[in-house]
Amino acid sequence: MLQKFDFGDRIVPLIEIIKEKDRKDNQRSPFQIYSDIIANTQAEKVLMDLPIYLAPKVSTSSEVRTFFLSTISQLDARVGFYTQFSAMAGKLIPVISILEPVSEERDTLIRQFDALSDIFTQLAFRIYNERFDLAFEQLQQLPLRDNDIIIYDLEKTSITNPIVKKHRKYLRDIFPDNFQVVVRSAINTDIQNVDLEHEQVISLADNSLMELFSLPQYGFDAFGDYAGVKRDDLNAGGGISPGMVFYNPDDNLYYGYRGPTKNLSEFETTIIPAVLNSGYVQHWVNTGSQYVNGNLGYDRLVRISQNEEPAKNQAKYKWISIMHYLHSIKTLIEQGTI
Repeated sequence: MLQKFDFGDRIVPLIEIIKEKDRKDNQRSPFQIYSDIIANTQAEKVLMDLPIYLAPKVSTSSEVRTFFLSTISQLDARVGFYTQFSAMAGKLIPVISILEPVSEERDTLIRQFDALSDIFTQLAFRIYNERFDLAFEQLQQLPLRDNDIIIYDLEKTSITNPIVKKHRKYLRDIFPDNFQVVVRSAINTDIQNVDLEHEQVISLADNSLMELFSLPQYGFDAFGDYAGVKRDDLNAGGGISPGMVFYNPDDNLYYGYRGPTKNLSEFETTIIPAVLNSGYVQHWVNTGSQYVNGNLGYDRLVRISQNEEPAKNQAKYKWISIMHYLHSIKTLIEQGTI
């Protein structure tokens, strides 16, 4: 996916590494796997995070749980993971966060900065809303460079929550020269395919961050999200539940599509025709809109509808949703809307 989309110079992808290898059957080393991904991603810079928010549960995939316990939550292992990519310091921006209270070690943000700042010319600091005070206390002790980035992760909190303005003031007052990004998943993790109303707006999907992030009362330099899908719980297993989320940039809303049965044939018979024949997609096609021209997600839907590739693959539709969303955002940027 990262190798197929041209991010341009206004979008920076953030890769979250959640397990040792991308696939169990991949015989190459983690270094080889992720070096290739970084090198082949069509972007000037790539952010890489070992996300501390995962907090594995019993239901979490064993690969994810093992990597979290052995690497993500361990200070020395995190640093070691990042330093193996030192030769890519011109493109790669490591993302660091406090490990407390997951780790019993202290000053984990400070110690990661001390270990990595001489190797990487640019670092990003991911500060979570729910652990803001402890992270901010350590952040203030660091000699941030002007090109270091602060990522403020709202988690499930709305940007309109009063605490956000308070946190924002702290960040801007202390770090006025640093680029600051606000991040939040537009699609709540509670939303499941089985809950989607076919061809209807997903009322619980809130993409207002895109509209509000740069307003004076917030004043962030950029926003980030999960590219048209929800932040995955990464649970093991999972059944068949034909459904799809598709973004409409005309009104900044998400629409849900779902088949009436738990059969993968619903993608071919119900979901794909509904998306392609929807009023907004038909409008784009009839007007030659940039929303469909060069849109890899849309193009793949068309190929599936014409039986040029198989339809019965549930994971394929997440790829389509993401690629369509990225294309839509890039188009909005090029139009000057964002």
